[in-house]
Amino acid sequence: MYRFSIWKIVFIIGVLLLAALYLIPTPDSFYNPLYGNLPLWMQEKLPRFEVNVEDEKTAFKVSLADVDYPEGKNFQDATQELQDVFRVHLRKLGLEETTDYQFDTSEARDFYVQLNSEKAIQNPKATLEELHLYGSLPILLRQVIPANRLKLGLDLRGGVHLVLEVDLETSKSELLRENRLSIPDRLRTEEILCREVQQVDGQDALNVFVGIPSRLRANAAEKQKYLEKAEELLNELEFFENVQTLAATDTQTTYQLRLSESGIQKYSDQAIQQVLIVLRNRVDAFGVSEPSIRQEANKPRIIVELPGAKDSSKPLEIVKDMGRLAFKLVEKSPNGGNLWGGSANIPPPDTIPDGTEIRYHYETGDWYVLQSPVLLSGDSIVNAGPSTGRTSFDIVVSMSFDSSGRSTFAKITGDNIGRHLAILLDGKVQSAPVINDQILGNAIIEGNFSFEEANYLANILKAGAFPVGVQIAEERTVGPTLGQESIDDGILAALIGMSGVVVFMLVYYRLSGAIAIIALVLNMVIILGALAGFGAALTLPGIAGLVLTIGMSVDANVLIFERIREELRSGSTGTGGVWRAIESGYQRAFITILDANLTTLFTALVLYQFGTGPIKGFAVTLGIGILASMFTAIIVTRELYGLTIGNRDVEKLSI
Repeated sequence: MYRFSIWKIVFIIGVLLLAALYLIPTPDSFYNPLYGNLPLWMQEKLPRFEVNVEDEKTAFKVSLADVDYPEGKNFQDATQELQDVFRVHLRKLGLEETTDYQFDTSEARDFYVQLNSEKAIQNPKATLEELHLYGSLPILLRQVIPANRLKLGLDLRGGVHLVLEVDLETSKSELLRENRLSIPDRLRTEEILCREVQQVDGQDALNVFVGIPSRLRANAAEKQKYLEKAEELLNELEFFENVQTLAATDTQTTYQLRLSESGIQKYSDQAIQQVLIVLRNRVDAFGVSEPSIRQEANKPRIIVELPGAKDSSKPLEIVKDMGRLAFKLVEKSPNGGNLWGGSANIPPPDTIPDGTEIRYHYETGDWYVLQSPVLLSGDSIVNAGPSTGRTSFDIVVSMSFDSSGRSTFAKITGDNIGRHLAILLDGKVQSAPVINDQILGNAIIEGNFSFEEANYLANILKAGAFPVGVQIAEERTVGPTLGQESIDDGILAALIGMSGVVVFMLVYYRLSGAIAIIALVLNMVIILGALAGFGAALTLPGIAGLVLTIGMSVDANVLIFERIREELRSGSTGTGGVWRAIESGYQRAFITILDANLTTLFTALVLYQFGTGPIKGFAVTLGIGILASMFTAIIVTRELYGLTIGNRDVEKLSI
């Protein structure tokens, strides 16, 4: 006897409706108000932005002082993510950074979007609402209502595929180098005498030599207090184990700082995340639509897919440059003069003073002896762009700094009038102008730039620098023509396969075959909806998996139908007999169907775990197809039988 199950019907309709929602084309204007443009953790933990008017200045303001940051996030991460969101969505409203708005922070840890132009200030509340920072949909419902659309893979759309290797060994060396340079200043600001910091050869460790002032040597209590302060400061350093004392004399104590395993992992994770942010900023700056930039699971690899890019030359330029900007003083010449440099007679490295280095001009190859300390880095840049120099024919790159950078640059130029200041990008000298006066505003980089070169350099500087080395491990370009041909061929193969299955099922199984065909169509909807829901892209191997699933999805129905036929032949007829045959057929076929599909599902999992790009695409589609076919074959078709036959007095089943 058939028992109508309302929950099964509701469940089936819910699954199909959800899958269909993922497949229906819907504009961003529909989804942005529902989901909001801020990252989900910000929508949960940050207070709401408000319009702040102070000293006749209008700004969007939010306080980050009491935010409970998720693990791995801090104030700097939050401000960077906020800037990324505002840049993208204010640009969509026709507002450009610097001219229409700029970012700022306060010592109280407030974040500001300072509005500059009339266009931005005219109706700030309406502008804030148009940004849709916070979604109106409850957080729990966002897990149910889809926000993703089905995307085509790069092999179908055409474009450039890059795999980048993040040099984690370099990241350790960079971390040690940064601390070797910063520790002396950190200790001296607290009146601790740091004589030297050395990197230990072959080890992830630093030796810190702390001098003991003569006034403290005879006073044991004061000396102990002084050394405890030094140890406290060194223990505050992130990524290192607790400080160890290597040696102690009356005049000096030697400490060792060793990188911890957890510290190395944390720094590497942060470096990869920063590389991802810089890459996204660079790609956005160069106007690539719908880029895909993601880290490969549990590996120091980043996959970059740029749809529509016709050749890889520009993407390669975007990712190959580190983008590290540095300002360093040029050493005075030992022969007199404020510049030690030239085009010939390069001094041997052992003849230049300690704390200096030799660098070369990016174009002419001229050499300069520079002081090693970085006086100002590109981290302080808030905007950059091409502009004209002394004449309208000179193209330069103009840079503006944040408040801290402006004061630092003013101090550098004020304290070193008459000296040459070298501007370096990725270790190569771009220019080394003489400082004629204190500069309170912006800086410029001069060179024989074309407008395109200056604009490219400005975009690199605005996007930020890679914190660690990045190398291109794989490069692949797919033409859109090949992608369209793949789509056409894949659709044709799917239609031919489905047509063959439809004809066979209708001829051989009649009405029951029609039920199987309905289940097949629903199966395709569920598979494509699941791909969109999981954020997976439909690739050429995925289409192959889809075509294979068409045959596999009716395989279970064939087993069920044959079992039902056997029951009917054995005499299950008369009142209720047909339905008993149907139920028995499903029960007898279930174990066989489950066994066959679990075996194939296990194969798909192995392919996904150990395969690479195309193989994973095939495995994802195959795995989803197996689960969907079991759902449609065992649950959907049985309920279709129940709705069409149920408890009616049917003498004969069309099978």
